[in-house]
Amino acid sequence: MPLFNPDPNYRNPDFEKRLVPEQGSVEALDVLNAPPPGHSLTDAPGEAPWERPAIHSKPEEALSFVIEKVEDPDTEENFLKLMVSGTPIEAIINTIVFTGFSEGYWTPDVGEMIKLPLALHFIGLAVENNIPATAFNIAPEDKRRQNQISDQDMMHMMGERRPDILNDITFAADLINKPAQEPVEEVPSDVIPEEESFLTAEEEI
Repeated sequence: MPLFNPDPNYRNPDFEKRLVPEQGSVEALDVLNAPPPGHSLTDAPGEAPWERPAIHSKPEEALSFVIEKVEDPDTEENFLKLMVSGTPIEAIINTIVFTGFSEGYWTPDVGEMIKLPLALHFIGLAVENNIPATAFNIAPEDKRRQNQISDQDMMHMMGERRPDILNDITFAADLINKPAQEPVEEVPSDVIPEEESFLTAEEEI
């Protein structure tokens, strides 16, 4: 089996298909199937685990707690199967951190601080077991491209707000893309016949 794939853009096509809701399912039909805004304000305060003091207030304690749970043979086998199936390590860690917060084990800031060492632990786990694991939910290049304004949108906004600059850019682009004219081949001067004037022309007999 191949070793851990160091390419952060490695994607498992089967996992990508599972991200799309199944056609005909509730998730695909009703994207607004969620509690209305303000629903949590109707509950009695202090009943949820995250509304009480966290069990682990230090990142070191939280990290040791998670690693101890992960190294359980049955739990570790499940995580190995997830990585083999193409589940990104980032998705696994986000699930662990969110679940720990929702159950009151740590606060959100502690959860964010243990993400990186947890990722290194799972990468090492994948290397030890020769698993070509996927590192990120979204490839970094795709994520960067999504966060940027497209050239088409930029040109559209420029046409509305700064048409003068757009005209200059369009004019410069036309000059650059204009095909270069073929150079005119110069004919040697000795080949060009001299024009005869009435003074130099020989008298015809």
